[in-house]
Amino acid sequence: MITTADLRAQTRRELADLAKNYGVPGWHGLKKDELVDEIRKVQRRLRRKANSESKKKATAKVTAKAKKSAKASSVKATKAKETSKRVKKSPASKASSPKTKTTKRKVGSNSPNSSKPLPKLPEPKVSAKPARIRAQLRKRRETLQQNKDLSTATLVAGAAVNRGKQQQAVKEPLQDRIVLLVRDSFWLQASWEITRASVERAQSSLAERWHTATPVLRLLSIADVDNNSAESVERDVMIHGGVDTWYLDVDEPPARFRVLIGYLADNGDFHTLCRSNVVETPRPGECERLDEHWQDIAEDYERIYSLSGGNENTSRDLREVFEDRLSRQMPSRGDSGQSVTDPSLLRQTNLPFDVDAELIVFGKTVPSAVVSVAGRPVKLREDGSFTVRMELPDKRQVLPVTAESRDGARQRTTVIAVERNTKVMEPVEVEDRF
Repeated sequence: MITTADLRAQTRRELADLAKNYGVPGWHGLKKDELVDEIRKVQRRLRRKANSESKKKATAKVTAKAKKSAKASSVKATKAKETSKRVKKSPASKASSPKTKTTKRKVGSNSPNSSKPLPKLPEPKVSAKPARIRAQLRKRRETLQQNKDLSTATLVAGAAVNRGKQQQAVKEPLQDRIVLLVRDSFWLQASWEITRASVERAQSSLAERWHTATPVLRLLSIADVDNNSAESVERDVMIHGGVDTWYLDVDEPPARFRVLIGYLADNGDFHTLCRSNVVETPRPGECERLDEHWQDIAEDYERIYSLSGGNENTSRDLREVFEDRLSRQMPSRGDSGQSVTDPSLLRQTNLPFDVDAELIVFGKTVPSAVVSVAGRPVKLREDGSFTVRMELPDKRQVLPVTAESRDGARQRTTVIAVERNTKVMEPVEVEDRF
């Protein structure tokens, strides 16, 4: 028989054709849910009819066997009476009694209550279109389950391997942790490791709300690091499984942030899997954006590690992630800021320094005049003032500024001579002062 789930997976037109085959009255005017109910009623009626017919056939067969056995028993009893009149009772005649009882027990074993498999009803044939729709729905359900699973590794033959096309064995057992890194003044990077056991605990905790729960990253704004009550929810960012890194855009630097990873139910309940470290974004212009690849992070790991709160010695997960990815020991800082590990681990970075200049020419005349600077016309404001910003290359320039009346009867000229000479000095390396 077709289950209710399979019926609901079909379209109304397919359900209408099925109802027409079953002979459902008024099938052409019924809705999809009504068609499903009517088809289920017909299937239950056909099942009861088939069960009753099978019981009748079994009862008739048992009755026929019982009559045949009773007739044979009566013939044997008649012959036994005739024999008993001629001869005396013998042990062989006594043995016929249990034989008759055995026959009765055999007859009694064929009762109508004996269990027999019910005949299977013929199922209607499913066309190619419903089969294709069912396959698409099945694939969609599998995709939703994969997107909901935040675990970063799966079990294959009892060993943990990384998810994805290139599956590699995990060297060390995974642990639940999320690390937040500062990329620049307006971008953060969250990287996490989630075990399968934590996802299963979340599913058990959310119970029936697990089916509608969505995986999210909850961004928290922190007013004071030492006061956890100052945390406020900035926003929830929807994520999906199959990845272990996500980028978050933030505003109003400098500011402190933390992220939580977990599942958000439809009623607003949030199940937290783990919490990240606290980071502080720098002011705009204090640092350039770092590329998302770890080989580029390695070139400036000290600065990004410091911006992400690594020197505060409050995030053990952050230190472990950096040491694992960079394959080196992270330097720790003392109370006065000096390095307490090998100083050779600290990279000497370049000091970018760009200087340029430009020329601004401004003045004022009557609004109806025509003004030009070096032969180029200039637009005047309503009060007759003007401002021109020009490049100032390394050379001597002579700039005539001319104002002419509207009727062309009067003209005044001012000549500006400007010379620029830029010299870039050699960089100076300052020795360590500590």
